[in-house]
Amino acid sequence: MFYVTIPVSDEEKDKNQISFDDILFGTKESFAADDTPHRSKKTTRTFCVEYISEKLESKIDYDSSITAILDFNKKYAKLIETKDKSTLYRTFHIPKKSGGGLREINAPNDELMEALRELKYILEHKFYALYHTSAYAYVRGRSTMDCVRKHQSNESRWFLKMDFHNFFGSTTPQFVEKQLSMIFPFCELLKGREFKEAFSKAMSLCFLHGGLPQGTPISPLLTNLIMIPIDYTITKKLREKSGLFIYTRYADDMYITNKYSFRFTEIRDMVVGVCKEFNAPYDLNAKKTRYGSSAGRNWILGVMLNKDNNITIGHEKKRTFKAMLFHFLTDYKNNVAWELNDVQILDGLISYYKMVEGDAISEIMKKYDQKFSVNTASIIKARLKSAA
Repeated sequence: MFYVTIPVSDEEKDKNQISFDDILFGTKESFAADDTPHRSKKTTRTFCVEYISEKLESKIDYDSSITAILDFNKKYAKLIETKDKSTLYRTFHIPKKSGGGLREINAPNDELMEALRELKYILEHKFYALYHTSAYAYVRGRSTMDCVRKHQSNESRWFLKMDFHNFFGSTTPQFVEKQLSMIFPFCELLKGREFKEAFSKAMSLCFLHGGLPQGTPISPLLTNLIMIPIDYTITKKLREKSGLFIYTRYADDMYITNKYSFRFTEIRDMVVGVCKEFNAPYDLNAKKTRYGSSAGRNWILGVMLNKDNNITIGHEKKRTFKAMLFHFLTDYKNNVAWELNDVQILDGLISYYKMVEGDAISEIMKKYDQKFSVNTASIIKARLKSAA
């Protein structure tokens, strides 16, 4: 089976206007190398076909594709020939959002970063590298809030949360190549020996210690791309069970929800089965698998979808935010200046919390502005501007 993904507008998605024939006979926008406007569309549609027809194959410019990769390899030959790729990275650790230890980040040096950005551009604009519509992480125009709103619009009340253990690090070159052999247009391009060898050289820059490193611009694109068959199959199987299931994936975080209670072990086992079906090197993190209703502490990607189907930052975060705001304004009144980094953190929280729960956060800030006879937003803006 082969998987063909195209971008669609919200109107096309809602009206179910796009059929597979539209790909073959449709507008230039569906498959157009170097045609950037279509990338502004946030939604995609994936088709599973038994073979790639001549008409679809004709949309591939093989000569242009191989030339792009050969030119890339020539330009970055020195990097590609580097035997120890770890010398091209700076490694450091950051705390995990869950609080469970540290996450290793491998940041490419400037030259490798430039190369990976260029390769990412080639994959996006020459090879139509997209994502299944259930993917929300690292997608232009999509955010964590869009992911949560997908479940909110379904009025879901029961939630199954799962994630993969060491998602990026487990993604091997062999698995990437195997998945791409099922995804258009890579499935056709990789049939050519010259392209396959050149592409393998270019892709060698994407891996470190046998997996995808976190901290590069291309790792997220590759994971979203190779997950298309898995995301498609999970979505299809859920649809066959009930039209009330919603599936989203934010990198390695998967959320499957429904309006009604369901046998979560059955769904969990289905996801495991799909991964085995594709010989995916991913294991579910059993410690992070959670199932419950919106009547409890229902957190999704750092925000809460509560029993009233409202998205909120939660009571504890609000209390912490109020305390932070109180101390900031108290120190301001006492001519005690906060460090720039602390002001930036506060400014970031305000922006994020307003995105999640705008009215409530605006009301809190209004209350403190009146209490201290100040304009908090103006104070923060002035402090940031003075440090610029």
